Amino acid sequence: MSEQTSGYKPTFTSSGSALRTLRVGKSNPNWQAAAEFLLERAAPDVKLLVEAAAEIERDKVELKTEKRQVPSKRKSKTFYNLSWLQWVALGAGGILLISLVVWIVKNAALRAC
Repeated sequence: MSEQTSGYKPTFTSSGSALRTLRVGKSNPNWQAAAEFLLERAAPDVKLLVEAAAEIERDKVELKTEKRQVPSKRKSKTFYNLSWLQWVALGAGGILLISLVVWIVKNAALRAC
């Protein structure tokens, strides 16, 4: 059962037991309580370090979201999402189609005469 549903909050008697719980990782249901226990008893310098680390992580997340929002330059070089090579192939296909139609009309006219 989780802490929220059962109302149980573990109590740690020493920093060592809280550290052992944290070393297990988030798979241990008491990891958050262990982190809170250690933060409450941490020296001011350690608290400052933890705040700085959290701020750095927030800045990284904000930077990633800003990068996603910036349009890339590659998109501005395409027209209807086609590259220049695709436009060349499309033009060549169009010329072949028109040539085929002209050839068919020309042969139909010759047979009619």
